[in-house]
Amino acid sequence: MNVHNPAQSFLRPMVNTRFKQQFCRQKTLTVDKVLWLSVGKVLVVLCPLVLVMNLWLASSLRNLDVSVKEVENLRLELMDKQIKLRAQRAQLFSPEQIQAIAAQKFSLHVPEKDQVKLF
Repeated sequence: MNVHNPAQSFLRPMVNTRFKQQFCRQKTLTVDKVLWLSVGKVLVVLCPLVLVMNLWLASSLRNLDVSVKEVENLRLELMDKQIKLRAQRAQLFSPEQIQAIAAQKFSLHVPEKDQVKLF
């Protein structure tokens, strides 16, 4: 029969002290120190390179943005000029304008009914 006695003494399992002492005495700092020194050297070299590349890319993007804005302004000016030229072309090719220019430069007039004779 299995009886649980709450007054019975209870022993906690303990970690072997020899293992704990040997684990604490190991020289893990030398490996970590060498590793951190090499990582630090790499970072000392890479951080300025990354900073310089970032600055160069930022200035390149700024210059590109300025040139894109200039081209956009030029495109808008050309579109305005094209609209004005199309309006002027439509005005010059209107029948009334053609008759006025023909009459002024070449003395050409539309014939009247009594001037037209059919044979």
